[in-house]
Amino acid sequence: MVHEGTEPGELPVLRTRRQLVARSVVATLSLTVPVLIVLYWLAIPRGTWPYVAAVQLGLTILAVVGILGAKRMRVTVTPHGLECRKLLGRVLRISAADINSVVLVELYQSGTVETLPHLYLLDSAGGVLLRLRGQIWPRSGLENLIDSLDVSVVRPLDPLTMGELARLRPLLVPRCARRVARLGI
Repeated sequence: MVHEGTEPGELPVLRTRRQLVARSVVATLSLTVPVLIVLYWLAIPRGTWPYVAAVQLGLTILAVVGILGAKRMRVTVTPHGLECRKLLGRVLRISAADINSVVLVELYQSGTVETLPHLYLLDSAGGVLLRLRGQIWPRSGLENLIDSLDVSVVRPLDPLTMGELARLRPLLVPRCARRVARLGI
């Protein structure tokens, strides 16, 4: 959502969902802790526990990098366009002149009847400049981002599956997911 307390001189900022990091930590711990316990249980009698400790240290470093990266992710509306800080710290700058239109589509989540918004910023050729998924970014923040951009907005009336989106607008579906979407998997 747009950062609370934004004053007229400050730039609007879209931040990730608050629960994103907490849920990721719980999921990671619930997967790795039982596996590490079993590995230690098997490795300690054999004296190979330092190898398990090295793997645990590596996983811990990766987790800390991921958590810090997720907390720093944001999209900032600047006077000249957008600035998007990605998970690993890379900053993507998009000029306001390059943004031709916005597509906000509700996509069904695989295997459920729940939908989440997906926002696509498109250039004049219909290519995707930036895709923001509802799993990471809150709906209110996506709406505020649309309001801050002065471009045409396309909002399909009904929610779509990834396969339907691939048939209607193939450029919106990531290249790696197009074949899977065509097959209906």
